Amino acid sequence: MNNIMQKNKNIESYEDKTIIVQRVLGLDENSKISISNLIEIMNVNLLNGFINTLQQYACSNSRSYVKTIINHMVHFIKNIQPEIINDKAVMQYKDIHPTNLRVLRPFIIKWFEFGYPGVDENAVELLKHFDLTIKKFGQAVLQDDPNEGPLTKHELDSLIKAITNAYGKGELSLSDYAISLLISMTGRRPQQLVLLKYKDIKKKNISGELTEFLISMPRVKQRDVQQQYRDIAIIPHLASIIVKQANDSVDLVEKVLGMSLDDKVKGEIPIFLNKQSLCKLEKTKNIFELTNNDVLNAKPSIAHAALTRIVKFENLISSRTGLLLKINPRRLRHTIATLLAQDGHDASVIAELLDHSSTSSVGIYIKNLADSAERIDNAVTKQLSFLADIFMYGMKSKKDLAFKFFSKNICQAQNSDYPCDQCAFFIPFEDIKDNS
Repeated sequence: MNNIMQKNKNIESYEDKTIIVQRVLGLDENSKISISNLIEIMNVNLLNGFINTLQQYACSNSRSYVKTIINHMVHFIKNIQPEIINDKAVMQYKDIHPTNLRVLRPFIIKWFEFGYPGVDENAVELLKHFDLTIKKFGQAVLQDDPNEGPLTKHELDSLIKAITNAYGKGELSLSDYAISLLISMTGRRPQQLVLLKYKDIKKKNISGELTEFLISMPRVKQRDVQQQYRDIAIIPHLASIIVKQANDSVDLVEKVLGMSLDDKVKGEIPIFLNKQSLCKLEKTKNIFELTNNDVLNAKPSIAHAALTRIVKFENLISSRTGLLLKINPRRLRHTIATLLAQDGHDASVIAELLDHSSTSSVGIYIKNLADSAERIDNAVTKQLSFLADIFMYGMKSKKDLAFKFFSKNICQAQNSDYPCDQCAFFIPFEDIKDNS
């Protein structure tokens, strides 16, 4: 009881400082970030140090950065519930969320350096020496990481088969089925897929009975105000599934509105709906207002959630780890790009298909390809095996005393597997004596 009274007293004494922090951050009572709520869950020993350090940060750092600090501190307090931030609390949180701890590290160190109570010196020393570095972009691809890097061709085929099986058995909704196949076959970002609308599905007659199915894919990560699109071709089977999902979304909206939609309105309906937002449609009846603001669009997280369910339902095991396959949209983008590189496509083609604005980010897919390394290894092995035999067993014939290192499989001069002095490649080995 005394502890609660002491905390309430502290909250009142920090009220002015909290107001200053909120004013600098532009927060109000309706903000998703509530400093008062964070203070409520904090131990009384941490309040003074936290508020004073936060005030310093709010005055000298960007609004978004300070908001991130607050969010991560909420997560830290809820999970660890420390009376004081010591080395034990730091170690526990490192196991839970090392990325968050990396962001909080400078804040906690400054907290201690300012001289405010709440942070133990051992915690600071530990934070200064912790290796909290984040993997560099592309490291998982270059190392062919079995958990984060690209899937093998076999793993990708198994995943697509599992998606179809799960849907066939009723374990997946049509929406999950459609977005899982789309992301597995195109490598597009979830943010792009949830922006797709009914009108973005196109059918193009090439010649005679030949038909091409296209999806007008919205671009993301673009600085232009005007939304840009890029048409990508999809196979007929995938197109039929996407059309079915789009029609389901239209039917659902028509049911909520109690009326049929004309082609213009129908074209604006998202292919992937946020069903929780349909209640807003019942109230406003203004469908264009909601579609223009993407209120009816599903959240990007549905793609990751669907993939995770598929792996669990189908018990999809990775042949490389022997454990459940770790899958997410990013790995599928890595996979599509790697397969394109293995098929011989250059950086510009890969960048185009992955919707990158430049080729600077796709070079990793061309570097250190496993099959390229194998071809090089095989080629070098054939050439060096001859030299290895010499070192192991010596020269077997006087005619092989003078030779030059050869870069082809067959000697052009004597149609032999071994290079001779007539092969004009590289530098000759000289003064080799027969030790046999």
